[in-house]
Amino acid sequence: MLHGTISHGTLRPQDLLPRFLEALYALDPAAAEPYRITPDGFPPIPDHALEDEDAEWWETEDCAYVLERVTEKLEESAPEGTYFGTLEGDGSDFGFWPLESEEA
Repeated sequence: MLHGTISHGTLRPQDLLPRFLEALYALDPAAAEPYRITPDGFPPIPDHALEDEDAEWWETEDCAYVLERVTEKLEESAPEGTYFGTLEGDGSDFGFWPLESEEA
């Protein structure tokens, strides 16, 4: 089960997206498939962008859309008792964190 940090210390999409996709694939390989093919309307990550972290694609609306959709899929796929997002107090520490009990 995934828990804890997936990515820390960066907000660059070229750093976040590959790590997020790796986590999504570990949790739900079928949910990660649209990023290799596009049956669900997800634009693919161009090969040139995967090979060049300075490629212009990383600053496009397509990239922002893919990152948003992958983030949503990670939120939906979070293991029971956890949420996917940033660690409270550190907006660059993305991962799976325990849900706080409402009975505190």
